[in-house]
Amino acid sequence: VSTRMTINRWFQSAAFVITFAAAPMPGVAHAATSGAISALPPGPYAVGCNNIVQDFSRVPAGESAKDYWEGIPNGNTPRYVTDLLADPANAMVVNLPIPNDSGLYGNYAAQARPYVVLVCYPTSATNPRPDYPLPTGSVIPHMQRGAEVPIFADESARYPLLLFSHGLTGSPISNDYISALRVFAAWGYVVAAPFHGDGRYANVKLENFNDQFYALLHIKDFVAMQAVRPLSLSSALDAVLASPQFAAHVDPARVGGFGASLGGESLVLMAGAQLTTTVGQSSKQVTLDPRLKAAVGYVPYFGQDVFPAFGRDQHGLTGVTLPLLALSGTADTTAPIGPTEKGFEFLNGTRQLVALTGVQHGFATAFANDIFTWSLTFLAGQLTGDAVARATSARMTSVAGAGDDVLRIDYMAPSTERVGERIAVEFHNQSLDHYFITAEPAEAAMLDAGVVVPGWRRTQFDFKVRPAGDPRGLAACRFFGTPGIGPNSHFYTIDAAECAKVRVNPFWTFESLAFNADVSVADDCPADRVPVARLYNNGMGGQAGHRYVTSHSESRVMTQRGWILEGNVFCAIP
Repeated sequence: VSTRMTINRWFQSAAFVITFAAAPMPGVAHAATSGAISALPPGPYAVGCNNIVQDFSRVPAGESAKDYWEGIPNGNTPRYVTDLLADPANAMVVNLPIPNDSGLYGNYAAQARPYVVLVCYPTSATNPRPDYPLPTGSVIPHMQRGAEVPIFADESARYPLLLFSHGLTGSPISNDYISALRVFAAWGYVVAAPFHGDGRYANVKLENFNDQFYALLHIKDFVAMQAVRPLSLSSALDAVLASPQFAAHVDPARVGGFGASLGGESLVLMAGAQLTTTVGQSSKQVTLDPRLKAAVGYVPYFGQDVFPAFGRDQHGLTGVTLPLLALSGTADTTAPIGPTEKGFEFLNGTRQLVALTGVQHGFATAFANDIFTWSLTFLAGQLTGDAVARATSARMTSVAGAGDDVLRIDYMAPSTERVGERIAVEFHNQSLDHYFITAEPAEAAMLDAGVVVPGWRRTQFDFKVRPAGDPRGLAACRFFGTPGIGPNSHFYTIDAAECAKVRVNPFWTFESLAFNADVSVADDCPADRVPVARLYNNGMGGQAGHRYVTSHSESRVMTQRGWILEGNVFCAIP
């Protein structure tokens, strides 16, 4: 992706300067009832980076340092940032062994390639180290020299780690990528950004893969370049976690990612997706690194309509559970939003797809607030373990006062079930077109088996409650249509008056107290809870049916089908 704007102007704008109390956790804004949240200001920390000092006198006349950063060869002569490093012993250089798999890595199989990793981090406001100027006019902030060690804002803290993957033929210090790294580090992340050096493997343009003849000519090197990228991200993670300078200051349980364009694809591949390996759209898994807990893709590359990135019809995404936020431009022809929408159909975990209206394949200045506010809020919700952060991310629908951002697809999977919590699992019966939820594991297992009561399948739209009888929250009355006269469906309510009214309705039969949930007030929930909306099918098909969801997009889909949105009826644990 080409960052043609200047993030520096947004980052340094006096209008956004707010003083924060120092804290190692990234912060989030709070969603209002409408789901629109205010844009986040710059983070509270100054930023420092590791040693990446270079000797630019080695760049021949007529050439550019960027060519080395991006791995662009000069004819048959390879170039990479390692050729410019003036102090390689104190830089972070990883030697990546490429697996012996010619189907994925082509002519590069069983070889080794060096990877340089830039690491930026929250530093003390009194860090005396000067910025390091680059020939492009950008700077690396408070860069270490020699064997200097990082100066962290809080030397006793463990910060979340963010893997940063740039776009095709970019680098962490080309264009304004370094400014994006500063945004995340200023919000409390240790950011590790490898120089992918894509030009060492392939000289291609993403948009040309809409042409099958072009794809046929370049497919082998293109596959190799894509396949090695997630390996380099895992190697960068290994290097940071093993580094004497950084290991004690990062939390290995809180690893996220941010990828631009092909970098977004790289993070999804790192999470186990299958990569398209042939023009016929065969696909194969590259790797699976469970340490990556969540990722954001800005204009992420999911392939072209005729050449999807993850196998035929994007089926290579089946079973991928990585929590993923995608920020896609509606006018992007290089990484079009259509293949991304198709891919989201196969994701099983937390997912949010945001359409940025009119944005092409590049960094849109007018959408800077959208990009970073969506990204930081999503990552905080997935990596901090804080209920308010998770609930804020789940309830968010837009950034107030910024560009035209539209939440197209969303689902916040419930966090891991703890003592005193239950997952309310949703099922759908296609022949009846009815939905059913249960918080009883035995009942869910029975429906999964499909023997006693066949025809029910999980929808993957679950939410978290408390078991029936828990002293917290209110009990949900569960009803079933009275046989012979009532509907062949279930109904749930935690409203005592509504429960009493339905109990005396001959068309419904009370079955049990199904679970406990918190009450919504004025159609809203506390900051650490997620609203659960109830929808009614308006008697379509001759049978009354209801559905209970936390997803904004599913509610929208159901109302477009003619269902009636009855409002938020209780509050789920995020």
